[in-house]
Amino acid sequence: MKRTKSRLAVWGVLFLAVLMLQGCSSNENSSDEFQDVWAEAGETVHTQLFDFTVSDVAVVDSYDILVPNDGNRLVRMDLSVTNTSNEKYTMFAEDFQLQWGDGKEDFSTCLAAVDEDMTPYSYTLYPGDSYDSVMVVQIPEDADKLMVAYQEKLSDGEDGSAYFVEAEL
Repeated sequence: MKRTKSRLAVWGVLFLAVLMLQGCSSNENSSDEFQDVWAEAGETVHTQLFDFTVSDVAVVDSYDILVPNDGNRLVRMDLSVTNTSNEKYTMFAEDFQLQWGDGKEDFSTCLAAVDEDMTPYSYTLYPGDSYDSVMVVQIPEDADKLMVAYQEKLSDGEDGSAYFVEAEL
């Protein structure tokens, strides 16, 4: 009888430990953990790995050697990215998608850099470092707003939270 009570006590403790571990663990595949985060131009957005700010969004006639194609216009904006993690990361210009409408074709990434101020194809951010650059995108003449979007990708390849910065043109 004493041995049975001891076994029950051990099983009870193990059962409680398992319940506690389940409550403390995170399930990366749970869509309840991820959310869409919305901000306005000029506000700092906080992701899991870095902070970013899109500011000074403006329609321009040209930028350096860049001129818009017929029926389009150029939008110039400043981008600031700060690594808030303890790891170094390689960032890419294509990490930020630029959207201007609801259609499947109403998006792009920034144009390829034509000077040292523009966002390069890639850059490395060490812990605590910031990188400031200019993004330029070509959009249709009738677009009246622009959204900068960033989608987190988890280590297992699944999508995490999505971040959107809206700017009126």
